[in-house]
Amino acid sequence: MSCAGLVPVLRLAEDIGIGGLINQRVELGIPVGANPDAKALSIIAGMVAGADSIEDLDVIRHGAMPRLFTGVRAPSTCGSWLRGFTHGHARQLASVASEVLVRLAERTPLLPGVEQLAFIDIDAKIKETYGHAKQGSGFAYTGVRGLNHLVATLSSPVCAPVVLAARLRGGNADSRRGAASMITEAIGLALRAGATGVIVVRADSAFFTGPIIAAIRAAGALFSVTAQKNVATQAAISAIGADDWSEVEYRHPIPDPLTGELITHAEIAETTLTAFVHAAENPGRQVTARLLVRRTPRFKRNDQGELFHVWNYHAIFTDTGFDLHTADKYHRKHAIIEQVFADLNDAALAHFPSGRFPANHAWLILACLTHNLLRAAGCLTSIFHAKARTGTLRRHLITIPARITRTARRITLHLPANWPWQAAYQALFTATHHRTT
Repeated sequence: MSCAGLVPVLRLAEDIGIGGLINQRVELGIPVGANPDAKALSIIAGMVAGADSIEDLDVIRHGAMPRLFTGVRAPSTCGSWLRGFTHGHARQLASVASEVLVRLAERTPLLPGVEQLAFIDIDAKIKETYGHAKQGSGFAYTGVRGLNHLVATLSSPVCAPVVLAARLRGGNADSRRGAASMITEAIGLALRAGATGVIVVRADSAFFTGPIIAAIRAAGALFSVTAQKNVATQAAISAIGADDWSEVEYRHPIPDPLTGELITHAEIAETTLTAFVHAAENPGRQVTARLLVRRTPRFKRNDQGELFHVWNYHAIFTDTGFDLHTADKYHRKHAIIEQVFADLNDAALAHFPSGRFPANHAWLILACLTHNLLRAAGCLTSIFHAKARTGTLRRHLITIPARITRTARRITLHLPANWPWQAAYQALFTATHHRTT
């Protein structure tokens, strides 16, 4: 077999009861809905091994895999099960993924630090599709045809992000659609997962709306959202005095959000802003909070000198209590959600495999569940693997060739000699097979 790492990862999945949760909560009906635990776990195992399509799930049926795992289903069976989903069934599966995250947080060191300070990041992503046959695909703000998925993640200053919630939407969906209700669900799940301290919701300017800010505050969290450039924001920035700006230097150059130029220094200042004052559009949602402004020099692309500085301005609307420099630093780390998108795109979400929208929704949820499962496995392995990319986890811990022997009803895995990450694999195997609790 070529994926010996499936043994400890699926033992972890068995330990937290993923199969039982799916049997209890996902009901598709007979015949397509029979044995949902075996079908879901077959898909999860394939995703752990790197499958990014329904056909690729055949990777878990090669070699001696049937001697290690029972109940493995064929890709065609898994595909029929996915195509039997509706929106309601996808929501049932989402509740399973939520409970799995809670159990992983309880039984593994998955989320250190969230009990003091936790960050929930939300963003939307377009996955490009081709042709007209894929349900729900449409042209998005990026100008390409695709499907839109909204994702919320949870992290702390000392842990890698995990997926709290994910929803698939039509390609032409507005980024803000359904974001308020999703944020409410995400905050509730974060509390269940141990985020009992300060929770800060971070988002870009697409989520700078009255309903979203109101949902964050109603759930008891703080917000840090990029402010849109409107008349009120520009007036507040213009009112900042010349002596109120303080210089900040970046140890590592960061790209300017507007121009893409790498910048090493900027100036920041703070003022206040009263947002969402239009009573008809935002009844009772008026908010007065801090407006943190960062300005970066606009570089000339020729040799002509300048008479005065020209700046690009970036504003952050927040009610956090951090000092100016800390609040700016924490908000810029909202980009950590792109790491999750990159991990998902590098594996199961390389594309959406089905022509049916609900099947792709279920695939998205299972991909996020698998991401969290791999992240928990990395946390059980070592400090390095706790934050490593899931592609690295797959290369170090999962895709390990092994020879299987059976003696006295005991199965033995013979792994490669001098495997560079032998100690890491043994740590994961020991953590999942020799639990003391």
